Formats: sequence, C-alpha cells, structure tokens
Amino acid sequence: MKFIDYDRVALTDGFWKEVRSRNAAVSLKNVYRRFAETGRFSAVACVRREDPPHIFYDSDVAKWLEAAAYLQKDYPDAEIRAIIDETVDTIARSQLACGYFNSYYQVYKPDKIFTERTEHELYCAGHLIEAAVALDACGVNGKLLAVMKKYAEYIYDRFYVKRDTGFTTCGHPEIELALVRLYTHTGERKWLTLAQFFIDERGKRAEEIYPTVDRTYDQSHKPVREQTEAVGHAVRALYLYIAMADVGRLTGDDTLVQVCETLFQDIVNKKMYITGGTGSSNVGERFTIAYDLPNQTAYSETCSAIALAFFAERMARIGNKAAYHAVVERVLYNNVLAGESLDGKGFFYTNPLEMHAAFARYARTLPDAPYQPIPERVEVFGCSCCPPNLIRLFAQIGGFAYGEEDGVLYVHQYISSRVSACGCELSVQSEMPFSGKATIGVKGSGRIALRIPVWQSAVSCAVNGAFCVPETRDDYMYFSVEGETCISLDFEMKPRFVYANEKVWADAGRKAVEYGPLVLCAESADNGGDLASVEIPSPDHAEIGAEGGFCVKIPARRLKSDGALYSYLPPAREAFTLVLRPYYTWANRGENDMQVWFL
Repeated sequence: MKFIDYDRVALTDGFWKEVRSRNAAVSLKNVYRRFAETGRFSAVACVRREDPPHIFYDSDVAKWLEAAAYLQKDYPDAEIRAIIDETVDTIARSQLACGYFNSYYQVYKPDKIFTERTEHELYCAGHLIEAAVALDACGVNGKLLAVMKKYAEYIYDRFYVKRDTGFTTCGHPEIELALVRLYTHTGERKWLTLAQFFIDERGKRAEEIYPTVDRTYDQSHKPVREQTEAVGHAVRALYLYIAMADVGRLTGDDTLVQVCETLFQDIVNKKMYITGGTGSSNVGERFTIAYDLPNQTAYSETCSAIALAFFAERMARIGNKAAYHAVVERVLYNNVLAGESLDGKGFFYTNPLEMHAAFARYARTLPDAPYQPIPERVEVFGCSCCPPNLIRLFAQIGGFAYGEEDGVLYVHQYISSRVSACGCELSVQSEMPFSGKATIGVKGSGRIALRIPVWQSAVSCAVNGAFCVPETRDDYMYFSVEGETCISLDFEMKPRFVYANEKVWADAGRKAVEYGPLVLCAESADNGGDLASVEIPSPDHAEIGAEGGFCVKIPARRLKSDGALYSYLPPAREAFTLVLRPYYTWANRGENDMQVWFL
C-alpha cells in the first residue's frame, strides 16, 4: 500500500482542519515561546552557560522545526520562517568540522562523544535528520539537510566503517527510522544500510544501560528477530518497531516483517488501552505484562500513542488491512487528542483513564509522593518531547487519510479533504467524529475503496442518490466510478458499551461507553463526585446534547451506602442522568474527577 503524502491532501473544513489550524495559530507559537524561555533554542548555539541544557534539548528543537516545516505551506508565517532560518543558521555555524553536532556534548563533554550509550546522542541526531528532511521536502529551508547529511556521514564512518565508538546501538531508538527517511528522500542507499545495521546489532551483545533497569527496557535483551513481545520503554520500543517495519518492507526481509506483525498483535490485543494508549507503568514508562492496564496510574504517554499510530501506518504499507487503520483511528481521536488542551496551549505527558482529584492533590503534598498523573495540562515539561511531537503529527494529519494500490484509491480515514490520485479527483466531506455521515465526491474514472469503521452498527450507502449495496471485502466497500459520482454514507453512530477482557483486573465487571470513534468519560464538573460508584444499566435511551460542547446524556444510577465505612446493608441505587463527554476533552475545566470505566 502506498500512502498519499500529507502535502498532496488538502484539508477543507471540519474537525481536523480546526485542529490543524489551531496548531498553526496557537500551539506552534506557544511551544516556541516556552522552549525559548527554557533555553532550548539558545542551546543550539553551543555556548557554555552556568545552567547546562538537557541532553535532549536538540530533539525538542528538531521536532518543532519539523512541525513548522509542514505548516508553512498552508499557514505561511514570516515570524515562524525567520525563527526557522535563524535556528538552522545557528546549527550550521555550531557544527564541528567533522560533521558532529550535539549542543550538550560539544560544550560539556567533548571527550565523551559517542561513548555514553544511554545519553541520547543518536536520538537527537535522528530528530534533527527528520527535521532536515521535512524542511527540504517542504521547500522551506534546504540548508539543514546538508548539515545533517554531513553529520550522518560522520555517524556512518564512526559506527559502521571504523566501529570505534563506545557503543553500537543507541539506548533510545530513533536514529533508525530517521535514516530510513533520509534514504527515501535522497535515494542514497548507505542510509538504509546504516539503519539496517543499527537494527541488526541491537541485542547481540551486552551494552551499557541504566543501572536501575534490565535489558528489556531498551529492547536490547535479544536480537530483534527473536522478539515476540512488546517490552520495555513504550516509546523506545515503538520507534524501533517503526524502523523495523520500514527496513523489512524496503529490503524484502520477511522475517523482520513477521516479527513486526507479532509485536503489533501483542500490543493491540494485550497491552493497549481502550483510548489507544500504550505503556501502562510509570516505572520505566513501559509495557509490563499482558492485560496489565491500570486506570488511575496509567502512564500512556502521548508520544507512545503517536508512535503506535505511525507503527500501524507502517504495517499498512507492508500489507493493507482495515484493522491497522482502525487502530490509527482509535489512537488519534482519543489518546492523541487528549494530549493537547482545547485551546492548544497545554499538554499532557501522560494520559490516565481515571482521576481522583482529591488524592492527586494530597499526593503532591508528600515528600516522597507515589506516582500520580497530573490533573491539568501544562505548557512545558522538564522532559517536553510530547508538545512538539503532537504539533508535527497534527501538521501532517492528512497523510493518514488515503492510499493507492493496484490502481484503487483507498479512503482510510474520513477527514474532510481533497486529493487527486488513480485518475480521480476525490473529495471527502465528513461529519465525524460526532456523526457517522460522510459524502464522497469523485470526478474521473476508476476504482474507489472506502473503509468500514469497526464501530458502526449499520451502513447506509447511496450512489448519486440511489440506494446501493456495494461490493464489500475485508472491511472496505468498493465502487467503480465514471464521470461525476456522489457517494453518500451513513455509518450508524450511537452510544455502545465496550467490555474489557476478564484478564484486565482494573476493568473486570465494568464497561466503557463509545460513540463512534470516541471513547467517552464522565467528569465531576458535570456529575458530582463518586464516579466510581456509577452504574449504567443500558445505552439504549441515551441522548445527544450540546451543552458545553458535545455530550451524551445517559440514564444511570449511583450507588449510595448508609454512610458506614462497612455495612451489612446493600447500597441503594439513586437514579440520575449521567453526562458523558469525549475523553480527549477532559481536564479543560480545572481539576476534576474523571472516569472511563463504569459498573
């Protein structure tokens, strides 16, 4: 499956156009402001200061540059362009003659270059390479590409040719997928060779790791082709799996491809939250054991959800399946969107599925506080990888929508947009995620395939106003079009219960509520306290509301005890109307209790 790049997709109106526009107008500039205030952008000048930068400040700057590159075409901004050019010039001036660039090591540890495996040197290099490719591909600034190719040459010489470095594989994967992007952009085979080298070498020998973790933490516990379970730090794992999928596809390595499929299935069938989040434990930000998905202490890092979306997309490139795009949809509309506030200024690093605000406040008073996710988004973190990661994802959101294979134009995600491919001019007018209606307009002759969402309970389809039953195969509807064609779709969207596997202890005996692609949640701002005691008998009499934004009102009962801590009397059931809202909108009204799973 060949995906149609985001720059060939014109977002027209609707939900995702609003998200992308807000990121261009608000998030990009606000993240720059906070990054500048915290010294991230000044760090790339490689000037010593009393307060040294973090070891991965370069990666924060790089992701911001990448996001800015994607947005310049549709949202040209002279101020942003000036920041891009100045930052690129600064990096170019600061680069060592040999090609090396790292704002931390050049200034503070020049004698330790390529000797400390855990300290993110190649991780930072990878993000800078991705930024350079994006800036060049978007026609914004080609200078950084030359700078990063010189750095990549130095990495190639030291790690692959001379092999004289203090480690072989980076403790945080990223360089691998970045090298694949450099290869596909330049056509220079050596970058694919180097990416494959880093993948092949991982796990072949005991390399330096943090003293507090085991080798599963950075996926170096065994060679990649022997791995069968997703383990360790979730972001590191998924970045590695993305690169493995890329290299497997581009080199025809069927063994590597099959490993990726095994790892993907392990994640989505045993280790993924209903919101599309991954990495359930704060200890090592990691995958743990199968079905360990706690709600209140869910780590579910925003970056790991972003990485899962891209891993699913890479798997679809290898062999298209609607199931991959269903995972992308779940991730985007829930965990990913929850990572950013509705005003575009605040961000979550982690994304719990339950919040007890009083306990969160109490925990913050303790000198050695137990882990508790924060109840409100903030503008910047000490480790602030998620904000620019979100912006660069939203900036290229159109790239998830379409694909082409064997002359057939596929619609994977219903994003209001236009595209030209496979001899057709196609437009999508979508009311998702708040309605299952979409209109597909086509000019030209060819074959069109439209994905059937997993959440629909009925499908209504008309072609040029006439009801039809299309050819259906593998969860896609296929149409032959000629001239001008209008396809009207209505995927019935209504509240429905979702039940977790009985092995998920945290959710046993409980249910969640979905509406189309949206996971819903309840907040105390709408419903008062004691959300854990809420019981929903049935979704059948739910109503859609718009008070304070989209909501679902559903008859429910709250369990009420006689007031004793323990009692021999069963609790009473107090009827009330539960207000549910999309999970991604929670925590936009101050500190709040929140619940996804109900009795």
